[in-house]
Amino acid sequence: MSTKDVSLVKVHPGEMDFLREYVEALYAHDEDFDAMVFIEDGIKSLLRNEVLATAYFIRSGEDRIGYVILTRYHSVEKGGLNIFIDELYVEEPFRRGGVGAAVMAKITEIARQEGARSLSVQAEPYNKAAHSFFEGHGFQPNPNLNFERQL
Repeated sequence: MSTKDVSLVKVHPGEMDFLREYVEALYAHDEDFDAMVFIEDGIKSLLRNEVLATAYFIRSGEDRIGYVILTRYHSVEKGGLNIFIDELYVEEPFRRGGVGAAVMAKITEIARQEGARSLSVQAEPYNKAAHSFFEGHGFQPNPNLNFERQL
């Protein structure tokens, strides 16, 4: 497989079942698998809020090999628009062959086209492979401690 064939293609409403399968595959390895409770609503919300979030299938030629969800928010601290890589999943057979690098290049291109000032991502403390991947693509750990509250 050539990484030149890697593309990001927006997920259409009729493809949400395929996206759901990928999300479930991503979270199957997550220590917080209980997060699946919110996934259905999160996937439905993507359809209503494309200005805030966009899901893309990662394709190699015509084949789907993963997905990425990009969300957008404004940050005064960061000087404007920030694009957050909410989820990134590549099927196992396509990992460690340059697909991730090709996807990061596409994400960076999208961010620049949208006028983003920064990219951010979050990885679980135990996911050392993700830490290594993102650090290898210029991301640095953020010293802030994040807090959240469900509504």
